[in-house]
Amino acid sequence: MSNHAYLKQLLAEQDLRPEEVETLQRCGRAIQRAVARLDGNPRFYYAGSFGKQTIIRENFDLDIVAYWPDDCGYTLKGIFDAVGKVLQNEWKSARSKGVAWTISFKGGFHIDVVPGRALDKTFREANLYRNDKDSSMKTSIKVHIETVKKSGRRDAIRLMKLWRTRNNVPVKKSLILELLTIRALEGTTSPDLEHQLLTVFSHLRENIEVCRIVDPANSNNVVSDELTARDRSAIRTAASAAIAAGRWSEVF
Repeated sequence: MSNHAYLKQLLAEQDLRPEEVETLQRCGRAIQRAVARLDGNPRFYYAGSFGKQTIIRENFDLDIVAYWPDDCGYTLKGIFDAVGKVLQNEWKSARSKGVAWTISFKGGFHIDVVPGRALDKTFREANLYRNDKDSSMKTSIKVHIETVKKSGRRDAIRLMKLWRTRNNVPVKKSLILELLTIRALEGTTSPDLEHQLLTVFSHLRENIEVCRIVDPANSNNVVSDELTARDRSAIRTAASAAIAAGRWSEVF
């Protein structure tokens, strides 16, 4: 088996089973029904790895975005708190986390609910409430999804997520890892996954300690600021170890 074939096999093993997808969507629908009881007619979208089609079975969740219309008359904090109250009434595990409410379910997965208020009638962009900083943040889940889908790098991104999970690499936000992978592979035309991964690992080894990654939907949101100096050093060490490994089974 070639190294490319081995990596493709790894990807196939990380596909969700149909019953897992159904469970995820069933729980998601229950959450949407609960939140939809609030006034204002919010719109719901799948975001995160499910929306981007970069999900891995070893560590998966579902992200649901709930956007209220721009003229709803509610404050961002009011929307965030109202969503949290509904979720905590229905699911005792619901807790706030940054811009989201996260709910843990049996089976080892969780669902993040991201409330926001659309900037206009297109619902393309929205302001989110940052509970941890008591501030607002403009972004676009749709732009994030389009950026990943148009990159053509979903296989490489999924493998990098698996590498992160199995090696405890401290890139907490998947958006950062996705954007790093896409940037590293700019100009790369080879479809060979081994070549792509080695290119990404080399990029991390050479650049992670100084790189600056910006939200493609908001240039004022520097997502790489979430990485501490210790995180960056650990990522560089892990990438160097991956390059030095004698076989891919040592990396994954």
